[in-house]
Amino acid sequence: MTKPDWLPGTLPMFNRKPRVRKIFHLKGYRSPNHCLREMNRCGGRPLRVLPQLGVVIGEFYGEEGLYSLEGHPDVAYWEVDSRVTITDPFVGEVSENTDRLPWGVQRIEAHKVWRYTKGRDVNVAVIDTGIASDHPAVRENYKGGINILSPMFTPYDYNGHGTHVAGTIAGRAEDLLGVAPRVNLFAVKAFNRKGSANLSDLLSAINWCIENKMQVVNMSFGMARVSDTLEQAIRTAYQKGLVMVAAAGNQGTSGDIDYPARFSETIGVTATDRTGDIASFSNTGPGVDIAAPGDKVSSCWLNGGTRVMSGTSMAVPHVAGTAALLFYLRPELTPDQIRKILMNSTVAISGTDVGLLQAHHSVQLLARYMGRYVP
Repeated sequence: MTKPDWLPGTLPMFNRKPRVRKIFHLKGYRSPNHCLREMNRCGGRPLRVLPQLGVVIGEFYGEEGLYSLEGHPDVAYWEVDSRVTITDPFVGEVSENTDRLPWGVQRIEAHKVWRYTKGRDVNVAVIDTGIASDHPAVRENYKGGINILSPMFTPYDYNGHGTHVAGTIAGRAEDLLGVAPRVNLFAVKAFNRKGSANLSDLLSAINWCIENKMQVVNMSFGMARVSDTLEQAIRTAYQKGLVMVAAAGNQGTSGDIDYPARFSETIGVTATDRTGDIASFSNTGPGVDIAAPGDKVSSCWLNGGTRVMSGTSMAVPHVAGTAALLFYLRPELTPDQIRKILMNSTVAISGTDVGLLQAHHSVQLLARYMGRYVP
């Protein structure tokens, strides 16, 4: 006998409802229990509780019950989940060979301070597509992490973007050195292999960074519109002492940069080319704190290889690595102090009020504060 098409497993198309994910920010970090019960009552499905951020994430079918938590005494505000992408890089060729000391690391003169600091044991998180932990350049520094998308699996990178970023921060192989080649490197996989993520996954990633005592967080991604929940998450991480470094974006616009780089609690980074000028693809404007090498940067890639890539995504890890160099010398530094040291030790870029990162000068400046001498 033929099974009727209305039985479970064969729902008619007109009865199928799209799933809508919602993010609820609780008032004053209240207990989520009442919110979770109300969510269940109105047909929603709780997905995650983020205690460090005071956030509950739930999923609803269609719009039924979607607004039932509006006005709930424990909910300050809510927003619909949205998509975020890594700052689309300009991808170059896969190469078998690369300079042992990539031009960006050399330009910021990070190698000149390795006698004094290599960032040893500073915890650096890369919120990205994961990290190819078996790559020779990063495997000794890799300390694990989390796969936000599939928590039962390791945060391995099947895109390449996160691995490229990781190599610039922490490369330590004979054929590739990064800015801070002794840091503890953590992969926080929030982006899929196509380079996109849900906002709720980014919030989960930031919550994990706070819980696991990260000191520096590399955020080579951006979104055009502001998110109140993301802003609050960034502010919370900042208040807990995390240095958050973010990409300005690659649309080549002046006066309009991506979020979260635009938030005052992050260090917003734009990119320069080999001549020291702002790269043509780089966004600039309010929210950009510093510039760093980002054009035709060679770093790690999948299958143990290397690749040349361009973008503000490639500039961010130079700054994150330099922050780690400073943290090794003075782990009690606040995010604002790190920002001031970095900005007060830059090299001027002609025609702009943004300076070019100089790791060597930054360490020298900090050493003077400490009453020490670094040549």
